[in-house]
Amino acid sequence: MDAVAAEGFAGIKPAMLEYFMGIAFNNDREYFLATRKEYEENVKRPLYALAEALLPAALEIDADFEQRPARIVSRIRRDTRFTKDKSPYRDHMWLSFYPVGKAKSECFGLYYSISVTESCYGAGFYESDPARAKWMRETMLRRQDDFLDVLTQPDFARHYRVLGEDYKRMEIPEKLHPALYELYRKKNFYVEHTDGVGPKIERPEYAQEIADGLRLLGPLYQLMMSE
Repeated sequence: MDAVAAEGFAGIKPAMLEYFMGIAFNNDREYFLATRKEYEENVKRPLYALAEALLPAALEIDADFEQRPARIVSRIRRDTRFTKDKSPYRDHMWLSFYPVGKAKSECFGLYYSISVTESCYGAGFYESDPARAKWMRETMLRRQDDFLDVLTQPDFARHYRVLGEDYKRMEIPEKLHPALYELYRKKNFYVEHTDGVGPKIERPEYAQEIADGLRLLGPLYQLMMSE
């Protein structure tokens, strides 16, 4: 176990959100170095502990998932080489579960994300890919019953929303079940459950709630990674 995750998850505390606000308004190296201790204690430590707490549920879904917290928890330092936004630090963080040896762009990964305004978790593809969107549509037509079994399962349907950018013009095949129309139109998709940043995320029990939510994603993950 990583040293920073030696203590159990105690909840997402206001100090984490306060740090995100601070780094958003003072996004430079000087501020980060001056507040590094606060970052380590109030952001990195609890997120590493959360990664450890969620790992058993994640491994039930895929035993090949990365297990090292340092690879699961995002870095606060941004890679600015290929973006117009040159802000060096993030004002939010996330956890991502994906198989060892595979690029995130290839995977339908599980995630948890926390920002000043939102705490959420779900699963999806890391980025858009027209070829994969085409594969999705073809697979959906071929395996409609499998998709319906997953997406209309009552607990799943109550817990998750299907999100993502739609193609502006997408002809729907007549043989497609109406419950799959929304997904068929997606350029890229993810499913997400949002909790906001209310008092419940501050409790240690929140890790168990997230873990139970991740377990609901197992059938969808297996379906997306089966071909």
